[in-house]
Formats: sequence, C-alpha cells, structure tokens
Amino acid sequence: MKSRLILLFIVVFLATPLWMRIAWEFSPEKKLNVLIVDKTVLNANSYKHRSINWILDHEKYVKADASFYNINKDYFGFFPKDDERYEIRDFDNLNEPEVDSMALANDVAYFADTYGVLGNEWYKHLDRNDNSGSIYGGLSEKDLMMMRRMREAGKLVIAEFNTIGFPTPSEMRKRFEELYGISWTGWMLRSIASLDTVNNPDLPRWIVRTYKQANSGRWPFKQAGMLCVHESGRIIILEEGKELTSWIPVINASSDFQDEMNVPGQLIYPYWMDVWTNNNDSNKIVARYSLPVTAAGKNMLTNQGIPVEFPAIIRRDNGFRFYYFCGDFADNPTKFRFAQLEGVAKLKFLLYNAIDKTDRNRFFWEFYLPMMQRILANEYKRSPNYKKGLIF
Repeated sequence: MKSRLILLFIVVFLATPLWMRIAWEFSPEKKLNVLIVDKTVLNANSYKHRSINWILDHEKYVKADASFYNINKDYFGFFPKDDERYEIRDFDNLNEPEVDSMALANDVAYFADTYGVLGNEWYKHLDRNDNSGSIYGGLSEKDLMMMRRMREAGKLVIAEFNTIGFPTPSEMRKRFEELYGISWTGWMLRSIASLDTVNNPDLPRWIVRTYKQANSGRWPFKQAGMLCVHESGRIIILEEGKELTSWIPVINASSDFQDEMNVPGQLIYPYWMDVWTNNNDSNKIVARYSLPVTAAGKNMLTNQGIPVEFPAIIRRDNGFRFYYFCGDFADNPTKFRFAQLEGVAKLKFLLYNAIDKTDRNRFFWEFYLPMMQRILANEYKRSPNYKKGLIF
C-alpha cells in the first residue's frame, strides 16, 4: 500500500508541469502595448529586461498584432550582433510626430536600463572587470520626450536603477528630476557576499583600484559587506561585523502596498540600489530600504550624506501615473521554461535557494513578480482593449 502511494505521488508530481502547461495554453491572451527600453543588452540573455518579458509571457500579454513579445526584438536600445557588431534602435531615430504616435499607441513604458554598454564589456580584448568609456547609453532628450508624451496621454511610465546615472548628461538628469519631483543623491549601493579580492572574482577591480588610490594602497577587507559608490568616484566600504550587523539590506513595504500588490512586508534585497530623495508631496514612498548598520556604520554613512533608510519604490497616482524602482529590479536570472506554466508561482519555494542570500530569484518570485502582475493588470483594465472585451 505504501509503495503504491509513493508511486502515485511521483506520477502526480511529474505530471503537474504538463497540466500547468495545458492550463496556460488554454488561458486567454490579452492585448497590452508595452514599450521596453534597455540600452544594456550584451547578449541574448537580456538580463536587464528578462523579468519583464517573463511576466508578459506568463500572463499572455500580446502586442497590437496579437503576437507574443520577443525578448531579443521587442525593445528599444542596444542590439548585439556577431563579431562585435551591434545595432542601435531607439527614440533618437524618430521624429517628434513619431514619438507622439508611439506614446498614444502604447499603454506602458518601462525604462529598464539606460546605462548602456562600455567598451570593455563589448570588445573581447579588454578586461571586463576594469572600467572604460561608454560606447552607447544614457537617458536622451528623445527618451524624455517619450516620457512626457506618455504622461500627457495618461499612460504609465516605470523607470528604475541608473536611469539618470552615467553616462546621462547632467541636463537630462535635471529635467528628469524636475519632471517627476525626485532627486538622485549620486550614491549607488550594493551588498556583496565577500570583499576578499582573491576569493571573489566578481568584485569590480575598478572599485578596488579607486579605493586603494584614495587610501594609500590599502584594501583591508575580507568579510561580506556593502559597496557605496558616488558618481564623483568617491567610494565607501562597509564590512559585516564592523559597520554592518548584516551584509544585506531589506525592503520594507507599507501595509497598503502589501495588500494591494500581494508582496511581503519585509524582504532582503541583494543587488544594486540608488539613493533617492522625494521632492513632491504627491509622490508616495510605498517601500523603503533599511541598512543593517552598527553605530559606527551609521556615523560613516551620515558623514557622507547617506541615510540608513531611503526609498525603494516611489509612486505617483495623482495627476499622472509613475513608478521609480530604486534598484535593479528587472535584472533577475529567471528561467523562461517556467513562464508558460499556469500557477507556477505556487511552487516558488522550489524555484530559488532559500539559504543562499545572493540568489536574486528570491526577490523575483516573492516581490517583483506579484507586484508587476498587479501593475500590468491595472493598466490592462484601463486599456481600450479591456473596455472592448477583447481577448484572443
């Protein structure tokens, strides 16, 4: 009897993905026009906007021609080709009437990444861990024009980490800040599992080199910690056990945002963040980062003008709709083979390593996915296609 139950469990377990795929195939397609901007695409993995396309696929949102979104084609920005060749397709290639038309045609604009591509990232003979000049990137005047036109048309704009950082010109940065009533402090932070230059090859060499140049050639760090990098080149290092009680910060969501978006009240966040301030009372800070600092760490940050709590998500609903995600939220190593499985989020506990704090899949499954599902569902309900009852 026991062996039969075990066999039945195995059969059901193995058959579950098949039924989930069948359920996905029979769920309706929904037309939603989403404009994605990603200027930092180095290969077909497209990590910087991968999570967005995963959700579009999973929720069966389709384009105006009823076809599914293609992660390697349906965006604006940098398009890699073979033999170190590339193509650029962005708003700068459009005239003003074309930008106006595109703003009217789309329901959502998502600026996933405008950092662009550095020479050492693209040309194989250069060291990827060193720093170099930019060959493409930055928020442009036409990007801002698209944002304004989307705002005027009552459409949602989402932007996130590094939208106005290097290599965006200072004038474009100022105009973005004025447009949305928020300001970037110039600081970027990232938790890192090891500050040991020997045992952690992912530690950016340019950060180590810059720090050494300013500190008599010293790099006295071995433990986990946090990198604090200012746009001016100033670098502050916090180390676990000294300036940090824990090397990884947390996101705290407001109770209203938790209920609306079905996200947890608190979750660790292991990747890049940028430090912003809110300048407009009509904006709402619906989630905040909290840095786990000691008294020494708090003093160090305060001396540099870095708060120990700062916005993680800034939202605007009054007058126009806008989100700024103060982190590299869309950059997650999600597996596309799970996208076309209906109800796969119920198995999320199997899809990330709950022990490994560096696993960014945890943030995707626990926070980003439910939040973006609801954000896109709300925009779909506002779209003309929903009002017409169009499904495919």
